[in-house]
Amino acid sequence: MTIGSDTWNERYQSGDTPWDKGTYTPALLEVLAKQVIPAEAEVLVPGCGYGHDAAAIAQAGYPTTGMDIAESAVKGARLAHQGVDGLDFVQEDLFDPTLSEEKRYGAIWEHTCYCAILPEQRPDYVRAVANLLENDGIFAGIFFINTEMPEGEGPPFETSVEEVHQRFSDRFELLWEKSPDATFPTREGCEWLMVWRKKS
Repeated sequence: MTIGSDTWNERYQSGDTPWDKGTYTPALLEVLAKQVIPAEAEVLVPGCGYGHDAAAIAQAGYPTTGMDIAESAVKGARLAHQGVDGLDFVQEDLFDPTLSEEKRYGAIWEHTCYCAILPEQRPDYVRAVANLLENDGIFAGIFFINTEMPEGEGPPFETSVEEVHQRFSDRFELLWEKSPDATFPTREGCEWLMVWRKKS
C-alpha cells in the first residue's frame, strides 16, 4: 500500500495542505548558515510541495531540483518561483529506481517527505535517497518526532531519533544532530535536525 499521486493531487487542489506554511522552514537557514551543503553541490528536494525550501536553497546559490509526485504541487511551485535562477521542478516518484541511473546529487534536503510516506516505505526511502546521492553526498533534513497524532496515524507519521539512526546508519555517517534553533510556532519541540554523509 502507498499514498498515490491522485491522493496528493486532490489535497493540493482542495487546499488541504496544512504542512504548507507559505515559506521555507526556519531550520533551513541554520543549515545554509553552517555551510553544510558543499559549495559545488547540486541539491535535490524530494516531496518539495510548493517549493519554498527548494527556492531558498537555489537563492543561496545552489543549483536545485524540487521533486514531487503530485502534478498540482509541481505546477504551483513552478508558478510561485518562476523567477528564481538555478531552480527546476520535476514531477517524479522518488521510489522510481531508474531516477538514480539518470542523475545523482551532491546533497539532498528532507522536509515533510519522510513523515508523509507510510512507515513501511521508510526502508525504500533510505535506499532511494542513498542511490540518488553521489558518494560522500550530504543528506540533511528535519524529522517530525512529535506529530501530536494518535500512534500509527498520519500523515504526518511520527518517527523517533532512534528510529532514524537505525534506518540510516548502514548507508550514512551521522555528522551532527540537534534540536533546530528555530521552527514554525506550531512545531516547537516537534522536530529534530540531522546531517548525514553517504558512505563511500
